[in-house]
Amino acid sequence: MAKKDDRPVDAGLAALRGKSEQEAIEFWKHRFGMIAAIPVDSARVGALTPQLRELVRIEDLPERKRLTAARMKAMLTLPQDVQDRIFKTRQAAFNIDRGVLEEDQKMVDELVPTIPGAQSIQDRMRG
Repeated sequence: MAKKDDRPVDAGLAALRGKSEQEAIEFWKHRFGMIAAIPVDSARVGALTPQLRELVRIEDLPERKRLTAARMKAMLTLPQDVQDRIFKTRQAAFNIDRGVLEEDQKMVDELVPTIPGAQSIQDRMRG
């Protein structure tokens, strides 16, 4: 029987567990900036998807919520062109791993009312 591989899909994200909210926000700002700079759509999807998989794998629900909230807060600080590229990338990732993206969206929907400005971003993303 094969041994389950518990190694993180994204070591950088896995290392955020237990870090401060500001450290998590800065991590996401940096990651989003790097992903948005990738010139090829499919490569951006390939860069974002493992991070979302790692978030969904976190069994500690309060920690997963905290890191997802930090991601959402980081998004609010980015220039609109970067936000738009990340939105487009996230939407394309639904075609790669729908289950992960649906699970992530459930968490986002739960957190939106608790983060000022998040609803307007969700509306823009869906519109």
